[in-house]
Amino acid sequence: DVERRGVVQCMNLKCPNLLAIHDLKSNESGETFVVMEYVAGPSLANVLTRHPGGMPVAEVRAWLKGLVEGVAYLHDHGIVHRDLKPANLFMEEGIVKIGDYGLAKLITPSQGTEHSESIGTCHYMAPEIASGKYHKPIDVYAIGVVLYEMLTGHVPFQGETVGEILMKHLTARPDLSVLPEPFRSIVGRALAKDPNQRPSRVHDLLPPEDAPKPAAVRFIGDGKTAPPLPPAPEPRREEEDILRIGAEEPVFYIGPETRPPLRRPSVRERLQANWAARQRQRARPNPSPAPAHAPRPAPAPARQTPVRLVAVRRTNPAPVVPAEPPPLPSGRVRVAELAGSMLLAAPVVGLLAAPACGLLEIDPSSQPQLFAYLAVLALLGTWAVLIAGKVCEGKTVEASTGRLMALAIGVALGAGSLVIDETLRVRALAGHAPGVLIRTGPWFSDFVADGHRVPVETVLYFGAFFLATNWAKLTTRDRKARFRVWPILLAGLIGAALTPLTPNAEPYGLAVGVLVAVASQLVSPWNEAAALHAKYRARKGRWAA
Repeated sequence: DVERRGVVQCMNLKCPNLLAIHDLKSNESGETFVVMEYVAGPSLANVLTRHPGGMPVAEVRAWLKGLVEGVAYLHDHGIVHRDLKPANLFMEEGIVKIGDYGLAKLITPSQGTEHSESIGTCHYMAPEIASGKYHKPIDVYAIGVVLYEMLTGHVPFQGETVGEILMKHLTARPDLSVLPEPFRSIVGRALAKDPNQRPSRVHDLLPPEDAPKPAAVRFIGDGKTAPPLPPAPEPRREEEDILRIGAEEPVFYIGPETRPPLRRPSVRERLQANWAARQRQRARPNPSPAPAHAPRPAPAPARQTPVRLVAVRRTNPAPVVPAEPPPLPSGRVRVAELAGSMLLAAPVVGLLAAPACGLLEIDPSSQPQLFAYLAVLALLGTWAVLIAGKVCEGKTVEASTGRLMALAIGVALGAGSLVIDETLRVRALAGHAPGVLIRTGPWFSDFVADGHRVPVETVLYFGAFFLATNWAKLTTRDRKARFRVWPILLAGLIGAALTPLTPNAEPYGLAVGVLVAVASQLVSPWNEAAALHAKYRARKGRWAA
């Protein structure tokens, strides 16, 4: 009975954004059928399956505008939909149509909890539904959830059970940092926990460019007139020759008495001229009044002041500093960035290892083991630095914690170098290679295990190398530039300073560190806006200090 009453009262609604309800039929056995409009287009749920990471902004605006227009029509006729979700939204020939608006969704005082509840709609339920309030703000809340899902590909609140999802609707705050403006502020107001803080009109959920414009209509009669319309701008005449001077072009003002600009007098010359003028003014006698019958002297010709030549210098506009740093991408996007950087690091390290072998006088054709040692070890170090930077991205990490992570990476890389040395026999080859980093004598005793001498200094060298170098700044998204030479020089100086202290370490550690410093900068992502904001924030902090 509740559903039948709702369908009958919604049968005469006529809106292009609502599914048309044509008739209500019953058979002899008492079964009731609703004759509705057939829509051949897809539902929003089908479209979202094709865009798991979020829909394009242009499509989002089209769906949102049609959804808002249909819900506004329902609200104007005293109806709340109560079950807005992607499965109830369709598009046919570019027109968004809302379905399931007449089935037990009417606002009537007699309706309490008689309507059937669908578990699939708990992701779009407003918090006040738990207390039995079914008014217009619940549709505004549902539109905010649908808009969030269209932009990101997922709903703002997820959980394992219905109770967990409903509890998040009551207490949790959605993550709005992944949304671009103006949708971030729109969704933030629509998902307010208090229904009084949500927009009172659904048209307020549209971006400014999609908001409805006031109709240019004037009502005349009984002395009532609408406010006068603003005057329309005059159409531009194409035949006019308009000379436009750009802001960066030099502008000259030239008159009939234009003179070349004179040399600017010095301070001393101006003081002397002022003093002489004052002396002449004091020595000038007071003129006696002219008699009444005396003829009036002819007016002196007006003095023509020469117009000076003025030029506007070209100035480069200052860079626009964003008020807030750009938001970090979602976790899924950052994982994809890390995977892409790690894949790109392999060919980059391979290309950089070739000139490094030339500097170290290594012939890759006759000594492929040394080339493989440099390339593999540099690739492992680059991967470790990229993973550590991505794990710490967006988090506040203390300096001591970052140094301990760098020490752990260096120790692990040194242990990996021992495995590579044992596999490729690098130490035996390095003893005969004419490289510049060949060890000169024992300083630290090797560790003897199972009859094999393990060079402990290799682990100590890489551990100290990574501990002393600030690798975190090489992979941050807001670093000063995508690629800088100074961190590479600093890594080279640190590696060269540690080489004499650990003469028994594996050779070519300095080259591995430099390769890691170069490759990690080339393959890690960089954001110019974030770098500009970080630079401005650091400068502002120094001024405050």
